[in-house]
Amino acid sequence: MTKPIKILLSIPSIVGIVYMFTFLSVDFFKWITNNVVGFEYQGPIVNGLILIQIGYLIYRLWNYKNVEKKTKTEWTWLLVIFNFISSLFFIWKKDAELNNMNKNTVPNNV
Repeated sequence: MTKPIKILLSIPSIVGIVYMFTFLSVDFFKWITNNVVGFEYQGPIVNGLILIQIGYLIYRLWNYKNVEKKTKTEWTWLLVIFNFISSLFFIWKKDAELNNMNKNTVPNNV
């Protein structure tokens, strides 16, 4: 994965983390409850970005032919359940490892 693609794929996680931290402020939470209309537009946009990110990363993960199914399954669950953190780790570190593993492993003709 090239660096611009990594940065582009990291944006939904960063937006999601920032969005999550805004709910820790009591004043902001009071503002949201009084102005629900703005929140109705923000929620689907953030969730849509994250779903697109998860979809692409899982598609990329399962396209590695020479990586064990157990590893793919574990990373799929991590990307779905702990998306904000695991997707950043996957994008910046694990994808390159899996790509090298995929290239260096001899195909299994089962």
